[in-house]
Amino acid sequence: MRQQSREYITILFICGFLAINYPVLDLFDRSWAPFGIPLLYFYLYLIWLILIVLLIIVVEHSEIRESLDHPKSGATRIKDFSRPEGDNHAPDPPESS
Repeated sequence: MRQQSREYITILFICGFLAINYPVLDLFDRSWAPFGIPLLYFYLYLIWLILIVLLIIVVEHSEIRESLDHPKSGATRIKDFSRPEGDNHAPDPPESS
């Protein structure tokens, strides 16, 4: 994961923490009920959904894509292993199946 993505995740955490604490929650503690849901509950679920979606976006963009030419398993890398020129006396690594 890249450093910039870690910073975005930290910012999301801080914003989420502030959004669901007392001073902000008190703004939404009203008797008005959009869609029949109390405003406070509607706000909490909406903030929760927004934070999850933003976190998914940050994580998806932070993945480092590998090209298809690179081997992905350790067994494949051992088969393609080459020793330095002066190291001819060491035995071959065992091949895995």
